[in-house]
Amino acid sequence: MITEFDFIKKYLSSKEKNSKYSLNFNDDVGLVDGKIYSTDTICEDIHFFSNDRPNLIAKKLIRVNVSDIVSKGVKPKYCLFNFSIGKNIDENWISNFMRGLRSDIQFFKLNLIGGDTTKTLDKTVLSLTIFGNLINDKFVRRSSAKSSDYIYVSGTIGDSALGLYCKKKEKVNILKKHKEFLLNRYLKPTPRIDLFNYINKNASASTDVSDGLYSDLSNICRTSNLGADIDFNAIPLSNSAKAIISKYPKLNKLILNGGDDYELLFTGKDGLDRNKNITKIGKMKKGYNINIADFNDITDLDGYKHKF
Repeated sequence: MITEFDFIKKYLSSKEKNSKYSLNFNDDVGLVDGKIYSTDTICEDIHFFSNDRPNLIAKKLIRVNVSDIVSKGVKPKYCLFNFSIGKNIDENWISNFMRGLRSDIQFFKLNLIGGDTTKTLDKTVLSLTIFGNLINDKFVRRSSAKSSDYIYVSGTIGDSALGLYCKKKEKVNILKKHKEFLLNRYLKPTPRIDLFNYINKNASASTDVSDGLYSDLSNICRTSNLGADIDFNAIPLSNSAKAIISKYPKLNKLILNGGDDYELLFTGKDGLDRNKNITKIGKMKKGYNINIADFNDITDLDGYKHKF
């Protein structure tokens, strides 16, 4: 089977003149006429489950797309919505879903300007295309890190993957408040809309943590032709993440390997962690390897990869 990155490299990446609009597929966004564009698709039984609340599924669709644009130092403004309705969807489900969609469109001050609806023979597939204007003709690529840059993350890392673990397991021996916190982080991510200006002004390279910290850092390294040193113990964890890992130590791999956090991962000068929402976790370097201090098992840390 071919991974999504192999697919992009083999079939999409090119040296054609117009590849400047797609940034030669080295980023999550495209650039056309002073606007940054991004699109994401979420599928039933892969990114959400049939028993998830429809309004939360809608919010997740909005928020994973908002996160892509915010990580470029751009505020999202417009969106297109595509709705492929699965066989088990009824009008009550649609009503609740649209309530959540409208709520987040209003919350993030987006303008829904079009889209498409269709019906599938099986699972529900949801897609959003989102775009916004450059700020001062600038956006932050993930390919522009420098070897002297420090590495930062926003918020806490690993909560969503640990929440998914709780959802899949019948019995998880932690306090109810911790389980509920982690589940909520999985079901309802919080994109860092509060930091888009900070990223625009301070980051040299940036992406969001969608496929896992290690995988997304690898993307910055690969596209910037650099390596990285990070300190596992410096990665910020929530109290709930600490609680579940203390009970199940093998889950610490999800801090590096788990996806769907939608926090920001970026590089820049020293001292950017003066912002209370930002933590320094390492430094970029020459070379191509990623070294992780205080973490012994670096096997199988590629993060989530779609396979075709």
